[in-house]
Amino acid sequence: MQAPAARSKGLPFVSVVIPAYNEENYLLSCLESIGKQDYAGEYEVIVVDNASTDNTAKIALDWGAKVVYESKRSPACARQKGAEVATGEIIAFIDADTQAPACWLSTIVSRFIREPATVVISGPYAYCDAGRIAKIASYAGSFINIIVDQLFRKAFNKGGAIWGCNFAVRRSALLEVGGFDTSIKFYGEEYELSLRLKRAGKGGIIPRLFVLTSARRLKRMGVVNQYWNWIVDYFSVLFWYTPISEKLEDWPTKAWQTVVASFSWQRVKASLMYVALFFVLLWLHIGPVIEAVGRAIYVFDIGVLSTLVAYHGINPRSMFYGKVCSNGNRNHLRIALTFDDGPNEPYTSQVLSILEQYKIKATFFIIGQNARRYPEICRRIVTAGNVIGNHSYHHRKSLCLRRGKAVARDIELARQAIYECTGFEPKLFRPPHGFRTPWLMRTVRHLGYTVVTWDNMTGDWKADKSGEEIVRTIVQRAKPGSVIVLHDGRDSRPSYDRSQMLQALPQIIGTLKQRGFDFVTIPELLESEGELSA
Repeated sequence: MQAPAARSKGLPFVSVVIPAYNEENYLLSCLESIGKQDYAGEYEVIVVDNASTDNTAKIALDWGAKVVYESKRSPACARQKGAEVATGEIIAFIDADTQAPACWLSTIVSRFIREPATVVISGPYAYCDAGRIAKIASYAGSFINIIVDQLFRKAFNKGGAIWGCNFAVRRSALLEVGGFDTSIKFYGEEYELSLRLKRAGKGGIIPRLFVLTSARRLKRMGVVNQYWNWIVDYFSVLFWYTPISEKLEDWPTKAWQTVVASFSWQRVKASLMYVALFFVLLWLHIGPVIEAVGRAIYVFDIGVLSTLVAYHGINPRSMFYGKVCSNGNRNHLRIALTFDDGPNEPYTSQVLSILEQYKIKATFFIIGQNARRYPEICRRIVTAGNVIGNHSYHHRKSLCLRRGKAVARDIELARQAIYECTGFEPKLFRPPHGFRTPWLMRTVRHLGYTVVTWDNMTGDWKADKSGEEIVRTIVQRAKPGSVIVLHDGRDSRPSYDRSQMLQALPQIIGTLKQRGFDFVTIPELLESEGELSA
């Protein structure tokens, strides 16, 4: 069987690399799944014969794959050999005992095209030949792995783990970082590579990009050993940049074997006696310490709970306290530009002139006090076809902590100010500083507003933030459907200097337009998803 020929021009050429050692029982199923891909571009299939002693190479040749030989036995060496002979712009790696869905290549290429800054992506796996419980556990385990990885990305600026049986990388980025570390014998070569690839660009995980793989290693090693090796290896590479030591591989089994070999009832009885004596002495002599520890645990629990409450109140994408619109459809190259804390002269007028120059519209979240200060600018915003949203009257950080009636009064004052200036009834609301509480969200919902937050903001309001830094941050974070926040004012301060933002704005618009983005207002961004209040 031959690999598919080119069916559409303009799409990147892809190299599919399959490392294989004695895989005669699994390889054909893997190759057939690659042959059924719905990708409209051209791709090649490279099987790396990693010193096999069975019919692995013959099966690959008969199918029509390109076969190369690697004598040094290890996944890192096999993948590196495949990468060296690959000619595609994108190199997709899959294991020989793994089967890919028909949309595998097209999904991978689509992500790379949509996000030019992304250099490596990966997807989870599930077992295809295990029992029902093992299959469910593999699905659940994959999502737990994704959550843990995302946590370490946010907390330590680390993460970016990739699954060796299911990942793809830009060939240029792989060459830039020097390829795989071939000194790694078995575990960890993909994690180690992901850390180095961070120098070349972003990494991403596509949760829906599942592949089916064999559970033979799980059956041979056991669940405990398999997950022990994975967890220890992950953290070892993440923090110390070195894979798991061979001494630690399969440690649970080794430890159990040691216990069984040295088992003695006499030793057990003596150990239990000493343990009991220890706890008796502990109870008699350090009761006050235990009480103090209990109080510390109580304080810790309160701290954790308070942190979680605050997190959901300040995270612009959290919907724990109520629905917010932080982005639009990720499949369309549309992006919304929003401005907070205006009007603020002469800077808001200059923002409007730049928007008119580029023939785009934006959404302005206006503070009621500022609207009364500059009514003619509010009218100009609406006359130019832009959209106005309510950003409260006083722009107080403490608004989210006030009672519902006080919240409603502040929002209503801002609505009246906007209406008197423009004759326009705003339907969008952005909380001051993005801070939210359950009662604020309930009040806003009863008033008929749609709460709009963001997924792309930098501290452009800060005096020490340069225009170049504003441009770099906004452009790097831009995605399809993004809501960008800039500030044409700051709180209700009159004539607050926005020179850096004005310097950055044309470069942001120009760069994103070159990438193919269309600038739209918030209602235009969200109307197709039915997210706007009636």
